[in-house]
Amino acid sequence: MARKPEPAPVDAALDLPRQRLVDWLYQMHLIRAFEETVEQLYAAGKMHGTMHLSIGQEAVAVGAIAALRPDDYITSTHRGHGHAIAKGQDLRAMLAELLGKETGVCRGRGGSMHLADLEKGNLGANGIVAGGIPIAVGAALSMRLRGLDRVVLCFFGDGAANHGNFHEGLNLAAVWRLPVVFLCENNQYAMSMPVQRAMAVPRVADRAAAYGIPGETVDGMDVRAVYQAVRAAVDRARRGEGPSLIEAITYRYRGHSKSDRQVYRTKEEVQAWMARDPIARFRAWLIAQGWLSEAEAEDLALRARQAVEAALRAAEGDPEPAVEDLARDVYAEEPPGALPAWIHAAFGPRTPILPPPGAREISYAEALREAMAQAMAADGRVFLMGEDIGVYGGAFGVTQGLIDRFGPERVRDTPISENTIVGAGLGAALTGMRPMVEMQFMDFVALAMEQTVLQAAKVRYMFGGKARVPLVLRLPGGSGTGAAAQHSESLEAWFVNVPGLKVVAPATPYDAKGLLLAALADENPVIFVEHKLLYRTRGPVPEEPYVVPLGRAAVRREGRHLTLVAYSLMVLRALEAAERLAAEGIDVEVIDLRTLKPYDLETVVASVKKTGRLLIVHEAPLLGGLGGEIAAAVAQSEAFAYLEAPIIRLGGADVPIPYHPKLERAAVPQVEDIVTAARRLARLEL
Repeated sequence: MARKPEPAPVDAALDLPRQRLVDWLYQMHLIRAFEETVEQLYAAGKMHGTMHLSIGQEAVAVGAIAALRPDDYITSTHRGHGHAIAKGQDLRAMLAELLGKETGVCRGRGGSMHLADLEKGNLGANGIVAGGIPIAVGAALSMRLRGLDRVVLCFFGDGAANHGNFHEGLNLAAVWRLPVVFLCENNQYAMSMPVQRAMAVPRVADRAAAYGIPGETVDGMDVRAVYQAVRAAVDRARRGEGPSLIEAITYRYRGHSKSDRQVYRTKEEVQAWMARDPIARFRAWLIAQGWLSEAEAEDLALRARQAVEAALRAAEGDPEPAVEDLARDVYAEEPPGALPAWIHAAFGPRTPILPPPGAREISYAEALREAMAQAMAADGRVFLMGEDIGVYGGAFGVTQGLIDRFGPERVRDTPISENTIVGAGLGAALTGMRPMVEMQFMDFVALAMEQTVLQAAKVRYMFGGKARVPLVLRLPGGSGTGAAAQHSESLEAWFVNVPGLKVVAPATPYDAKGLLLAALADENPVIFVEHKLLYRTRGPVPEEPYVVPLGRAAVRREGRHLTLVAYSLMVLRALEAAERLAAEGIDVEVIDLRTLKPYDLETVVASVKKTGRLLIVHEAPLLGGLGGEIAAAVAQSEAFAYLEAPIIRLGGADVPIPYHPKLERAAVPQVEDIVTAARRLARLEL
């Protein structure tokens, strides 16, 4: 049996104009009418997918958002229709979205669980439980860094309070005293799990004490109680006093989703909660105050229904998306060959693309650091975030000294909270910043896959192309340091397989700087892979800012007999192997992909047409590695007719990276392995 609320005292004399209070009742009716209409449409087969209705929870959406200014932000949940309406989103565009129309608020790409309107300050409903918490933290950080007095209101359900994002997000917001209000809509069940069986503490708000922030439980069936609690928390946040946690005790009258048989609760329980209906209670209160007559109250409900009906009539006739536009807006792209707009603004129109390297030599790590410093000096929106990147200088010293120059606000050491670090970067990127996030080791990105893959990679497309996500995620990867299985992986192929992400893997100091600046200029999330053994390698690098375009390979060595494609550390080993093979009369052309997504197939195809043979080398395991994609693409291209031998792939063994030095070396391609494979291919000894 769900627990009844223990309402906090409510000041009946709200210091608000009558009309505003009446508008609250109208908004609650509007949400109820919208949800009931959607329920009917779904039952009639006019909407597909799933549906999560907020009938019964209207007071939380209306009361909470009434406490905000129009320029404040919210993050929402899969049960987010009410939040969107209370934030002022257009009913027709919302219904068009649910009907899958091109005119939908997300152009029919997002659907019910992903409603967003960045112009209205709605950073998105979220189909992932607790998925909006890190994003809200990042948006609040953005407000702080931009010097704005806006507040972020983060909605989530009671089930999310048991998620790692809840702990990481509340902790990070508390440590940094960010202007965010966390609002738990405790509707008694996380799908079917009763809240009292999911927690050892009586209330979600009790957990606030662990983070040193205020926590309060309010009656979520009373719009006045919700407003007063959220208003106090918002005022506190706006004063710079940090986050608060509010738990609104409420109830959903319908099931978790439309497939929910509701076997976990009784009809009597539902009826008991419906007797405390938030709309009926607030209506009765307004009438008792003399601010609304019975006739006026009926007229409000009627006008709400009519508004939804009119919006539906308009939306039903709207066009559906064209199949030809399926891939539109997966990425935010600029004209090919043009200087990126951010580079133009930050460094000027004369910033060179692929300039001569010059005579000055610095290390790979120094080149990365120089790119970061130049970007941060040119644009105050660029900031760094990660574990131990400040005074310590990062796990590999790449950010050393940057905190002295730019301060701890822009070189931000974080708690060990990988998923929320990435999510905070996403929230900051969505609200005007250009964050660069560092993982200590590439392996640790496994702890951040939700925010990387399910959020950052998808929000632009889910939001109908209306979002830009200028986020760079730096990942030190690869073996060779004796760090064994959990600190030595090469996981880049994971991300190549994710629509919405770009993947970069520079092999030289020159490319490290130019590609990092290009990644920072990109309006999409970029996975920036840095092999740990490259940090100390040296090479010529221009002092001024410049760009190495994403998606353009480099021919590192020209040859006639065989094409060898590699990236990252394997480029250096390929070049060494090519020199050894030259002594045997085998002339190898070495191509450095530089960028793995998008990758430069045109350059590879042109080389294979010249040499007739192709060897692809990468450190990542052979099975499922990028080499398979390149081999297939070449086999499907015009280069196939020029092949004189099978395409050969050389990759890592299908083993976790071992600790023992000889085993570690045997687990990934070495120079001698490349020489042997190339020799056999050149001589057709297959």
